[in-house]
Amino acid sequence: MTSSQARGYLVHLYTTSALLFAVLAIQWILEGRYQLALLAMAATVLIDATDGALARKHRVAQTAPRIDGPLLDNVVDFVTYVFVPVLFLLHGGLLLQPAWAFATLLAFSSAYGFSRTTAKQSDEGFFVGFPSYWNVVAFYAFALGLSPAITSALVVGLSLLVFTDMRFLYVSRMRKGRLLHLVLGGAWGVAATVALLVEPGARAALAYASLVYVAFYTAHSFVLDRQGRRGRSAEPTRRADAVD
Repeated sequence: MTSSQARGYLVHLYTTSALLFAVLAIQWILEGRYQLALLAMAATVLIDATDGALARKHRVAQTAPRIDGPLLDNVVDFVTYVFVPVLFLLHGGLLLQPAWAFATLLAFSSAYGFSRTTAKQSDEGFFVGFPSYWNVVAFYAFALGLSPAITSALVVGLSLLVFTDMRFLYVSRMRKGRLLHLVLGGAWGVAATVALLVEPGARAALAYASLVYVAFYTAHSFVLDRQGRRGRSAEPTRRADAVD
């Protein structure tokens, strides 16, 4: 095995290492140690946010061809972004009864979202439909002490968004504004992590403050999605004018 091949497989190992933190999160959820579980879930987000750049840098499709990188990434992401948060919401009593119904809707919608062929428009820098950020929902449900009614309403609303064609920013593949989102997203991650290490009063304050980036991400997704759709709809007109 060459050094480049070894680096390629090490990148895949790095992606898979998120499952270690997923298992730790599951154990801590079952023990009722919810802050530790959320910290483990935060570690999986960090790995997911950085493994793509490493994969592209080390050309894993060529250097480690025995492993299907996108498939591996989807398997790991489904465990860390869907299965573990579902267990967190159920075990933490954060959903209305029957909690299994809301959890099943979340799981079904995410299965569709992960398997739809248009889920990622990476060339344009978008996810299509809500990109199953259920770990973020779990964090805010816990940190803000949301009622089961509010959390369940969020689960229903976001699950329905999975089936829509609304596009959300795929930050690591953005053409413009990526650095701004990386900086703000990094600050959000720090605030969310610190919130899990402090007393409940300070935790809620930090969680509310971190919602500024969530609002910005959502609003920017909406604006760029609208602009992209307008641009595509104008292309046939421009082509017709060019022909005339």
